[in-house]
Amino acid sequence: MSGSSLDGIDMALCEFTGMNSDIEWQILKTAFVPMPAQWKQRLDHLPRDTANSLALADYEFGYFLGELCREKFGAYSIDYIASHGHTIFHAPETGMTCQIGNGAAIAGASGVSVICDFRSMDVALGGQGAPIVAYLDRYGFGTYDVLANLGGILNLSFNLPDKTLAWDVCPCNQLLNFLSAKAGLVFDRDGEMASKGQVRQDLLAQLLSDPYFGIKPPKTLDNQYISTHFVPVLEQYSVGSNEDRLRTVVEMIVHSVQNAVRPLLQKKSDQSDLPKILLAGGGAHNTFLVEQLQQNIKEADIIVPDDTLVDFKEALLMAFLGYLRVMQQENVLATATGAKSNSISGCIYKVIKSN
Repeated sequence: MSGSSLDGIDMALCEFTGMNSDIEWQILKTAFVPMPAQWKQRLDHLPRDTANSLALADYEFGYFLGELCREKFGAYSIDYIASHGHTIFHAPETGMTCQIGNGAAIAGASGVSVICDFRSMDVALGGQGAPIVAYLDRYGFGTYDVLANLGGILNLSFNLPDKTLAWDVCPCNQLLNFLSAKAGLVFDRDGEMASKGQVRQDLLAQLLSDPYFGIKPPKTLDNQYISTHFVPVLEQYSVGSNEDRLRTVVEMIVHSVQNAVRPLLQKKSDQSDLPKILLAGGGAHNTFLVEQLQQNIKEADIIVPDDTLVDFKEALLMAFLGYLRVMQQENVLATATGAKSNSISGCIYKVIKSN
């Protein structure tokens, strides 16, 4: 999994048995590879580059991913590599999404069969192509009421008795990391800078006035939307300190999550046990952000799991989607994406082993 924050490649070796509510999974081994500077720059620039550059990057990024798999997990007997690739364009309103990291190139470089391109079928069926985590959250983490992924973009899954709903709620680490870079840092460790700032109510109001917040789910955010709608607001705001802007973005995130989960929490208010919200993604390491969520959403038990799950839940997701694809089972939920129907998504590049 290569996320929108461009920090690196999350890799997880996973084992699955069973199906649906009887599914069992294990994360056997993990690896994180920081994104090489040349690839970080190239991927960041690619949306504005030529068609030839996009096609070439698709294959070369695939070879890069395949070589990483061979390097990190070559000693294991692996059935399939499931790869999300890196999103360059995501415009479901036009019927298009584009993740690079060519599956044939991954298979050729690794010698292992590959499953990839998990979003296109859903988009072709009129869906948002995201979030695609709903099946994992329902059948792998069904004991939780809400699952929050605090990545570059924050998305939530809601496990209701009869269905699972999911959508992108707001920008998260993309904005926090953007502001951290102003201070020469890759990210705001433990939210230390944000904790020193003050909420600027006028800036908060500007951020929350973005039209995205008025759209009803299912809905998704992408990098370009954040870059053209949210980043300019932060760049043009000159009052106060950078710490104030970080603190205000934290407040925006907390406010957005609180608004999203409130209807579910109200329905469960008569239960003796508090609803459980599981956090994952890089933002779950942001101590200040987590504390603010816990202080402002007292109607729920907000849980931060072990570091392996925090850091590699999205890599586990890709393996899970790949497993369901191989088993010819639905792996993308229309209730989460708004598509005409559920789908069995993913392209398979099969490597034939020679005798």
